Amino acid sequence: MTTAPPDRETLWQEAFDLLIRRQNAPDNPVTLRLIAEWRARSPVHDGIWREALELHALTGRAVGAAGRIPQPPARRIGRRAVLAGGVALAAGVAGFALIPRLTAGMRTDVAAITMVDLPGGGRATIGPLTAVTLTAAGADLREGLACFEPAGTAPFTVTSGGLSLRSEAGPAVFDLAVEGALRVVSVERGGVRLSGPGGTAVCAAGERLVIDGSRGGVARSRLAPGQFAAWREGRLVVEGEPVAAVLARIARWYDGRIVLLDDDLGAMPISGVYTTSDPEAAARAVIRPYGGRLRRIGSWAMVIDRT
Repeated sequence: MTTAPPDRETLWQEAFDLLIRRQNAPDNPVTLRLIAEWRARSPVHDGIWREALELHALTGRAVGAAGRIPQPPARRIGRRAVLAGGVALAAGVAGFALIPRLTAGMRTDVAAITMVDLPGGGRATIGPLTAVTLTAAGADLREGLACFEPAGTAPFTVTSGGLSLRSEAGPAVFDLAVEGALRVVSVERGGVRLSGPGGTAVCAAGERLVIDGSRGGVARSRLAPGQFAAWREGRLVVEGEPVAAVLARIARWYDGRIVLLDDDLGAMPISGVYTTSDPEAAARAVIRPYGGRLRRIGSWAMVIDRT
């Protein structure tokens, strides 16, 4: 009887645990011996150790104040993360973090798009790495992408943090994208009234609102034909969003990590249409106008800075 070798996720966790031990006691002979023995187990072990060291050296901030190194992505719960330097930006993450999906009613995985029936009638399309709780009267979207098509004329309310979206009289079809403090609302049919700390606004059919909760700004634009909830067909249509937020959205289709080392680059506005079927090509297209550089770390991370 043979024993199956551990998967790469397990090996990454073991490597990170050893790296933490070495960081806490760099001259401990027991730790150094354990590392040497672990690396000698196979070329895969040694390769993962070298990739972990390279990532740590590139970021310099991969180990937080608590002395923890981020875990690698785990497919079974769809982990992903974006490091935007020390600034949360619109992506809403400082350092490596799990998106808040563990307590939501429904959770999706990397690159997964799911259609569900709404309890009160109608349907919703839920995007990748999304956390949402559905109720008879509406939904709570904590993170991710969702397109709502409630049935009937009864008001339908979607909450996200301190923001509330309520459909106006008559049937409505609308889309909400949440990347940390950034909310992007677009409406295909009907109208949606938004209420939040900054006041109220109405998003009508054919319009898009980009709400930056960290800076208090609201930008309104028109949707071109075919742009509404285009992520359902594998296209990300963005208008004046920070690079960090767009990279965070691309990462929903990438079974790995996108590490952004340049805060100024992450804050730059970008507009365009990007294809989700090739996350690396999409990320390169996003950063290209600002002289961004992308480097691969093994098969699970992309590190972005500027030349």
